[in-house]
Amino acid sequence: MMENKQKILVGLVVLLAIALIAMLMLKNSVKQNTEVPKVNRTDAPKGTVVSGFPKDLIIDSAAQTESSYTIKYEAQDQYTASFKTDKSIKDEYSAYIAFFEKNRYEIVNKSEAAVVSSIYAKNATGEVNVVISRLEKDAQTTVTISYLKK
Repeated sequence: MMENKQKILVGLVVLLAIALIAMLMLKNSVKQNTEVPKVNRTDAPKGTVVSGFPKDLIIDSAAQTESSYTIKYEAQDQYTASFKTDKSIKDEYSAYIAFFEKNRYEIVNKSEAAVVSSIYAKNATGEVNVVISRLEKDAQTTVTISYLKK
């Protein structure tokens, strides 16, 4: 009888050890698979646009640049600039639609609304995403442009 209890105890210890090893292996596997690749971001000084950003995409000559940065990915770079303007969302949206049409961009997607409007366009040299927004508490409209060079 004592022998059976010892066998059961040894069996439980072995099962517990296997379960513990399996949990550790699973934890390490999940940790390795969920690691986010490092992003290399370079910011321009406030009030300036990062080198490589196509300045003709800022069509409002009175715009005040809030931020600008580059994110380097393995295959390509993303350039972003954000600025404030006194113009309305509707005026900025219309100006960007006209700009893209004049410069032969293909407008892939667009959405016009009272609080947030956006345009996604592309041409042979790159892809552009423009987001135009203004919250009730804001005195100015914010325009954020991201450019992915091909």
